[in-house]
Amino acid sequence: MPLASVDQHGSQYCFEDTGPAQSSDYTTLVLVHGACFQAAIFERLFVHAAAHNMRLVAVNMRDYRGSTPYSASELADLSSADVARQTAAIRARGLELLTFILWLIRTEGIPPLSPASSGNSKGGGGIALLGWSWGNKITLSCVAQASHLSPDDVETLGRHMRTLILFDPSPRAFGAPASSLEESYNPLNDASLSPEAKQRVFPDWVSGYYSHSLDGFPSLHRDELLAGFARDPIANPPPHQSATLHRISSDEFARIINADVVARSHLFYELVDGKVYADNTRVALRSTSIWPNIRVVLVWCDMSVSETVLPAWGLLRQVQEDWPTNGRAIHSVRLKGANHFPHWERPKRTMQLFDDLIRSQRIPEDVEMQGTEPVYSKL
Repeated sequence: MPLASVDQHGSQYCFEDTGPAQSSDYTTLVLVHGACFQAAIFERLFVHAAAHNMRLVAVNMRDYRGSTPYSASELADLSSADVARQTAAIRARGLELLTFILWLIRTEGIPPLSPASSGNSKGGGGIALLGWSWGNKITLSCVAQASHLSPDDVETLGRHMRTLILFDPSPRAFGAPASSLEESYNPLNDASLSPEAKQRVFPDWVSGYYSHSLDGFPSLHRDELLAGFARDPIANPPPHQSATLHRISSDEFARIINADVVARSHLFYELVDGKVYADNTRVALRSTSIWPNIRVVLVWCDMSVSETVLPAWGLLRQVQEDWPTNGRAIHSVRLKGANHFPHWERPKRTMQLFDDLIRSQRIPEDVEMQGTEPVYSKL
């Protein structure tokens, strides 16, 4: 896997790259993985990229396999109880991702945005950025740090940045307080489990299918939402709804999972003050002062763990009740029948969805994921 430097200290990202599509106006989608997983979790999408005139670049974040581990001082900042040090740590992660995207543009000659060629298209070229689960904390920091770049870097990115996809975001990605275990169970917050036990149970918990009661979402009050959550996955599920990670080979498991990072560094992200993430969300989403034309799409999976449904609800309630007039428009897409892994379970249709979200003028509100082909409604 290739490497790219992402700061002045020589830190590097390891990444997977499908390479340029066979055109001069292909679109590049940069993919940021979630906690415990790594770039290979997106590998089933790769074979479908060329059919959509897209280049996929999946990055291993710092401390994940092949990328530079955190230094002792970086871990000290991330694990500190001092909010200023936490802020500096999360800001550094966002700046690293910005540096990587600039490196891609300048080293790989990524095509800039180009005009639409038809009435139902947003044109070709450019870069879309997708954070999945925990990865949203990094992508939101990335967009939020843009004002710290030089004018030349801001302009360069402005010629390329087209879409931000918030894909089934993890708990507290937008800065909400942590929920209690009784409200929404998350083994990472379970004090009765050791770090090693959390590392062991996390994959099975996160990849199940949950039958939540979500009628009226997102207009439900918080207590109504919590009452409708299923704590446990579907009992005696049909084969296609058993936990995703129970249906993969040992070779695949070894390729997509980097479990030791959970105890080593990831748990510190769960302890960061919510204000740090809320500030990034405010700067990245509630203002259009930089890159005003970026499209923002929240994609949430309605059979995912409750801990991803909750932040999606929280953001959409903000949009309904307290969104500034100059804030970014937030498009919302519900993946019906999808757990936390549609990109692994349904890669062909998920790739089609990403293409539509990035380049189509029309954004679906609901997408049925259990059939043979995607069925869009409420266009």
